[in-house]
Amino acid sequence: MDRTAATFINVIRVCLIVAPILASVMSLTSDYNRHPDEIHHFEAARYYIDHFLPPEIGDPAVRNSYSVWGVSYLNYHWIEYLLAGKFILLISPITGDELTAARLFNVVLFAALAVFFIYVSRSDRDLLIIPAFLLITPQVWYVFSYVNNDAYPLAISFLAAYQAIYPTSALNRFLAVGKVGIGLAAGLLLGLLLISKTNYYAFLIFLGLWVIYRSQVFRNFDGRMKLNTTVLGRLALIGLMGVAILGFRCSLDVYVNGETNFVGLSYVNYFLGDFEQKQSKLLEYQEQVAEPQFKPSTIDRDLGGTFPEFRLRDKGASYTEIFSKWRWHETSFESFVGVYGYMNIFAGKWYYRVIGMFYVAFVAYLIGVIAMRRRRDEIVALVIFLVGASISLFISSYLSWSYALQAQGRYLFPILPMLACLVFFLRDSINRAVMAGFVISCFAMAVYSFIYIGVRNVDSPPVSLTAISATETAASLVVRR
Repeated sequence: MDRTAATFINVIRVCLIVAPILASVMSLTSDYNRHPDEIHHFEAARYYIDHFLPPEIGDPAVRNSYSVWGVSYLNYHWIEYLLAGKFILLISPITGDELTAARLFNVVLFAALAVFFIYVSRSDRDLLIIPAFLLITPQVWYVFSYVNNDAYPLAISFLAAYQAIYPTSALNRFLAVGKVGIGLAAGLLLGLLLISKTNYYAFLIFLGLWVIYRSQVFRNFDGRMKLNTTVLGRLALIGLMGVAILGFRCSLDVYVNGETNFVGLSYVNYFLGDFEQKQSKLLEYQEQVAEPQFKPSTIDRDLGGTFPEFRLRDKGASYTEIFSKWRWHETSFESFVGVYGYMNIFAGKWYYRVIGMFYVAFVAYLIGVIAMRRRRDEIVALVIFLVGASISLFISSYLSWSYALQAQGRYLFPILPMLACLVFFLRDSINRAVMAGFVISCFAMAVYSFIYIGVRNVDSPPVSLTAISATETAASLVVRR
């Protein structure tokens, strides 16, 4: 390993220690509910301190977890609240309060992820390329600093990226030799992603395409392309394990409420244009507790009386207007690289321009390297990355148009582990000095943003705490403009 590469790896190790420390500073110093919808995330986690089954819809004990939309994070299948609740149970006697314990769940998760990659990199320093992409935006550190449902799937997705890309990982050993125990462990990882935040399904699509291609499910045999049934069977075992976990979680909803509100089905209905049209307990309860602008009856009978940035498609806006009028792409990028509080604390425009130039230059460099080398494997890897990233971008933008304007960069975080896979795969083709310059430059910008824009200002009163908390959409950013 040359001196530049060795220096880069050592710097990454230091940065992986610094980032969780910075997240803990935000966690321990910021006031309660100064972060996007933290009050509802916290109430959801608190429920699981002394429960294992999901609550019954309408249970007055969890009323505080319901937003003005008339829904609670407890209505859905996400596992992170159960894990956070049990963490609070164990840690709150030490911290002295439940909020600190709940926030430390994500901080400890971040620290554990950093320690894991530092540990496994002892045998192969190049493995630190993967977590390097946790260092290029302070928004990642921010979601690890307060109570939310974004940090957990992001951490799991980076572990899944390691399993998919590293040749001697447990997943790749299973595909090679077929040890059932390892396969079930890989299926568990898949299942954990299936029962966490649904925007990470874009990452799962990317992961599926990547593993299918790299595991040679289709291989050349005597000049003919044949199906590798052995590898396909092993992949099927992983898939069945993941689906079984998802099915078990949804069955708990059916057991308690007679129905499941699996978000993935809602996404399908969005594209079919029939979202939430059938009767359900949740819809009935929404009608009771939602604010007038968000009640199902208002949506059905008086769409013009709903929140202004809600159901833009049904109100006659074209898909392109979310870019031309509401500037979805600009706000999404800004909140991908550093926006704090209730999406109302921004850096100066110069910050977004500079870090944006770093991103564009690095991606252009990667594409240029692949174009010049013209290696089939690298071209296919780039195509798989572009497919996964495009799905993530399209889903976020489409839902902003068809449901509610939500130009929030954290919805695009699944792109980070995708990029980590691509760059690790290209590690022997790219110039380490270029990569080091990109990561270290972005990290320096991120530290500035996190400390001087985030930590220093996050306790300043939001523009309208009630309104912004109610929507959890980028519509709040209209105030800034």
